Amino acid sequence: MKLRKLTKNWWIDFHKDGKRYRQNTHTSDRKEALAFMRSIDTARRAPTFEQAVEILKMLYGKPIEGLTSLDSLWPTYERLARSVGKASIARRSWERRRQVVEKFLKWLATDRPTIATVEHVTGPIAAGYAAHLADTGLKTKTRKNILGDLGTVWKLMEKASPGIRNPWANLAPKVTDSERGKAFTPDQERAVLEAAKRIGKDWHPVCVVMRHTGLRYSDVSRLKWANVRDGVIYTVPHKTARHGIEVAIPLTAAARAAVDGLAHLGDYLFPLHAELYDDHSKKAQAVLNFREVLDAAGVKGSGYTIHSWRHTAATRLAEAGVGAETRKRILGHTTDAMAEHYDHAAHLAETRAALDAAAQ
Repeated sequence: MKLRKLTKNWWIDFHKDGKRYRQNTHTSDRKEALAFMRSIDTARRAPTFEQAVEILKMLYGKPIEGLTSLDSLWPTYERLARSVGKASIARRSWERRRQVVEKFLKWLATDRPTIATVEHVTGPIAAGYAAHLADTGLKTKTRKNILGDLGTVWKLMEKASPGIRNPWANLAPKVTDSERGKAFTPDQERAVLEAAKRIGKDWHPVCVVMRHTGLRYSDVSRLKWANVRDGVIYTVPHKTARHGIEVAIPLTAAARAAVDGLAHLGDYLFPLHAELYDDHSKKAQAVLNFREVLDAAGVKGSGYTIHSWRHTAATRLAEAGVGAETRKRILGHTTDAMAEHYDHAAHLAETRAALDAAAQ
């Protein structure tokens, strides 16, 4: 199907059985004409004649409940999210969710072309997509995140139509710690830190802070000078942001030296990382790519990522004999209920001793 401007109105050109047909959209507005054409295409791909009729009723001014075209999935979700105050998530997470939806719709168009509306995305369809993700070789944690994002979208979309049901429940694979990332060995740790120095881009101080605090890269990249007071980092990790719980992590001698060596260029400790963390463009990813550091350090194999620093911190704490409760306090490995009643600032001496022991 194609739009063609004839006289003042837009017309739809389409071919069937070797014949050419034209349909007047009765509008000179291209945006309206495009919506008209998409609705017809949605009706054409409906699984049954009755459903096609219902879609056409909507198109010709007889709206009914329960039919949401796939093209309107993301705009509808976005509108609902903003209306209920759920659109305030980080731009990076918002963009990732949109891309997840787009990839699913692309798979539908190729593998399930008869599915025309959101209402027809049922459990078997969702299970088929989950199997497709597994067949592509994606790691279990990545697949779990993708299916979780789709479930989040569908939970809200249930409010848009009585015919929409969330089909993504219980499809996420179980993730094991070994698949989520590997800790560096002491030799690898030294090699990565040396490589980070050579490459620059503040990778060395970022790595040192991650290694000696256990903070995630998402939190370290957005640290502000206001978060560092008297040799202690005070921050609200994004994973527990909904509780508003501030953690207090003392800086070891190595981490403090790394921070003291930074230039004060604005609000952030690491301005380049803060600027590009949420930027998904290829240009930004080329500038800040931790794989460059790993390659320079000669660290090969799957499982090694920027997140390996968090696993390394956890491993060194365990090796130093730090108790499980203190490790949980430092690393945030807690249930939501535990996070709510932790008073991190009251345990600074205990935390500092644990981190200093793990730094040896």
